[in-house]
Amino acid sequence: MHVLVATDGSKQSLESAKYLRNLVDAEAVTKVSVVAVVSPLAAVPFATEGSKDGGGVEMSFRREAEQATLKVAETLDGWGPTVTTHVYSGSPANEIIKAAKRFDSGLIVLASQSTRTQAVLMGSVSHKVLNQATCPVLVHRPGPKPARRAKKKA
Repeated sequence: MHVLVATDGSKQSLESAKYLRNLVDAEAVTKVSVVAVVSPLAAVPFATEGSKDGGGVEMSFRREAEQATLKVAETLDGWGPTVTTHVYSGSPANEIIKAAKRFDSGLIVLASQSTRTQAVLMGSVSHKVLNQATCPVLVHRPGPKPARRAKKKA
């Protein structure tokens, strides 16, 4: 089975890759494709945006997306299956679905970060992929955020 792992550069995406590694037997997987999608009209940086080298915004987004796919690939290194990385440009949900069809994927893995309200108001990538993909989709929800401790006054 070919598995497609989608990343947006977030910690949740890395956690999803780790979850896949722990959940699925490596012998059942023939290949893993790690995919990131850069929106051509992105108004905000990719989740790992950090480069301030003065390069073009689109190239910066692409570089950050490439780095994000490599991080996920590193997480899967040594698991067994061959891992390849890919960066596409377009609507994230649409490009993930197209890539899954192109690779004849048997499973799509991605993290869900939006709340139900956000999904209703703006739509979410995971929601769209879940409802439009032609193969099974594993949507990994991160655990609850750790509670913030109040600072003590000295």
